[in-house]
Amino acid sequence: MITINLLPHHLRPIKRSPLPYFAAGAAAILAVLYIAFSFVTTQAQIMGRQAQLAAHQKELDEKKKIVEESNELEKLKLQLADKIATIRDIASNRIVWSRELFNLSRLKPDNFWYSGIEESTKAYSVQQPEMDPKTGKPKINEQTKKPEMKTVSVTRPILRLTGYVVAGQDGRSDVSPLTDALSTDPEFVNMFQMEPPSFSDTDFEGFPVKKFTLEFQIQPEGEAAQ
Repeated sequence: MITINLLPHHLRPIKRSPLPYFAAGAAAILAVLYIAFSFVTTQAQIMGRQAQLAAHQKELDEKKKIVEESNELEKLKLQLADKIATIRDIASNRIVWSRELFNLSRLKPDNFWYSGIEESTKAYSVQQPEMDPKTGKPKINEQTKKPEMKTVSVTRPILRLTGYVVAGQDGRSDVSPLTDALSTDPEFVNMFQMEPPSFSDTDFEGFPVKKFTLEFQIQPEGEAAQ
């Protein structure tokens, strides 16, 4: 049977080739494969980075423990320093006073007499490094690269002598013979460090005398004054 298409040429259906469809399908498949490959590659990179992060975090945790141990040791060091200072204070008070009273009498010139011998305490201002509460270590000045210092008040034991001096053979009421003797005697200065004396002219029962006050820091035996 013969089929004749009587439609005009411009109304006849156009016969298309399947190749463009095949090409589009292949391109879509390739695009999907590329996306899948990129996804797998990215996931592998992410897993690698996560493994590195975990390793670095572990290393950081280990170093953090070391830092914490170092801080604890520094705090322990400060506590031990305080205990040592306390022990020194206790040691400084362990004085054979009978011997020291003998020394005071032995070193006193004849024209001197004591009106008071007293063991007391006195506050002093000293410079100490300022500690960082976070690290337990001294704060370092960024400009000077040296520890920052602060002034603190500390209480130390002292020996206080009061008394009078009358005119000697030279007619002078001079405190220096006693201060010289007390500041140069090896046994006495091993325990007591003299501070600047104070004195004033006055009368005692109608006689002109010079009143003096001498203060000494009591130091642990054999240790120089700080």
